[in-house]
Amino acid sequence: MSRERSELLEHIESDLILREFFQEVTEYAIFLLDADGFVATWNEGARRIKGYERDEIIGRHLSVFYPTEGDGTSPETVLLIAESEGSYEEQGWRVRKDGSRILAHVTIRALRDDDGELRGFTKIVRDVTETYEYRQELERSRDRLERTEQLADIGGWEVDYETNELRLTDGTKRLVDIPPDAEVTIDGLRDFFHEDDRSVIDGAIESAKVDGNPFDVEMRVITATGRTRWVQVRGEPTGGGANVRGAVRDISDRKEREERLMVLNRVLRHNLRNNLNVVSGYASELKRDLEALGTPSIDEGDYDRLHETLAKLSETTRGIDTELRTLDTLVAAASQFSAEAMVSKTDRIIENADSLVSTGEKARQFENAVEGSTDRHPVGVGDVFADLKQTYERKHPEAEIRIGQSEQAVLASTHSLYLALDELVQNAIVHNDEERPVVAVWSRRLSGERVAIAVEDNGPGIPQTEREILKRGKETPLTHGSGMGLWTVHWFVTQFDGEVSISDRAEGGSTVELRLPAPEN
Repeated sequence: MSRERSELLEHIESDLILREFFQEVTEYAIFLLDADGFVATWNEGARRIKGYERDEIIGRHLSVFYPTEGDGTSPETVLLIAESEGSYEEQGWRVRKDGSRILAHVTIRALRDDDGELRGFTKIVRDVTETYEYRQELERSRDRLERTEQLADIGGWEVDYETNELRLTDGTKRLVDIPPDAEVTIDGLRDFFHEDDRSVIDGAIESAKVDGNPFDVEMRVITATGRTRWVQVRGEPTGGGANVRGAVRDISDRKEREERLMVLNRVLRHNLRNNLNVVSGYASELKRDLEALGTPSIDEGDYDRLHETLAKLSETTRGIDTELRTLDTLVAAASQFSAEAMVSKTDRIIENADSLVSTGEKARQFENAVEGSTDRHPVGVGDVFADLKQTYERKHPEAEIRIGQSEQAVLASTHSLYLALDELVQNAIVHNDEERPVVAVWSRRLSGERVAIAVEDNGPGIPQTEREILKRGKETPLTHGSGMGLWTVHWFVTQFDGEVSISDRAEGGSTVELRLPAPEN
């Protein structure tokens, strides 16, 4: 053993209290190095952490603890820094006797004599592997939670009403379109609640605080970007009612499906009921007329089958081809009388039956479009305009279809945009009371990265009851229209973050304007 190392040992071991302290500490490896970096002392903590017995490690160089392929600071550099600056501290990977690795927090201090000469170094090592692994697992758990929240559109929240502290997960912030690092107060979060639903969530939370009742409510939020979302909020009291915590989930898709089915059901029932009333009424009149003629061409069994068919038709639209064939049989039998009144009645029957088929077909197209409406891509409005012009010039030669500016493109679904404009153009022609209906379609670029698409007509205008649909965003018994009409247009457009508005033209007629995002937005 060198003279310097012996003097170092004598200096340290002369202090009994310090020596006992070194030996008793087991949570830390505390040992001395001589001026060249060789191990001079070894305590129980060093044996436990490093795995070496005292007689195995005394006299060996500090480098034995460092991985051979390590890319951190070398042991020689560590000692040079400690010597020049007085101390060195780092966290890095080290090697135990059995070859296993530990993450160690290391502090090295230079020891000098009264003359300032370097006598050696003290080294304190703490094994932080478990802490590191715990933190790693915590990060992985947080990452899994964040990914789960993203995939499921869910978030968590907690309110401490004693301190008025609000804690939100990133998933909750994402649901209201604010960044993860945004600071939100309780009042600030409440501002996102739809004004019609604030009393619902306020009452649920108050019940949880006062009576300890958990809650599960559905409500609307208006996000930071102005979007309306339906969310399900679940909560429960904790800490004796001082805290309320829970989860929130985006249920907008489910609410839209429910609304869609409700409207389709109401529209189909409304149209079926009206059309079947007409069919039934004219069929009864036709039966009386035929009976008055005393013809044997149609017997009682034919009438029974007709009424049975009408009863079935009032419950469902299935098998409508069969029902139409029954009606055709009646028309063929009645045509031999060449009675103008009977021909008129049969024409009305066929007209209303065709209307039922049209309603069913429109509902089918609507459902198909809804399934694919999330497929957004740049759509050239000029191509859609051209298809509409060709279709309606063939279906309604009495109408004039004018195509204006159409160089713009919008971010939407081609099929959904076509159906929305098809609905508007068809209504503008069918409900027009002019001898020559005129419908004009055009587009223009707006500020704010949006495009306006307009459908103008010279008709009588759109009734206020129909326009109410756009204000409410859904149909209700008070605003029920005659068909799916504006509701479907509104639904398609809003799915692509668009808007719909209606205005009256000074020269007569209406303008329906759709505003949709441009592709670069």
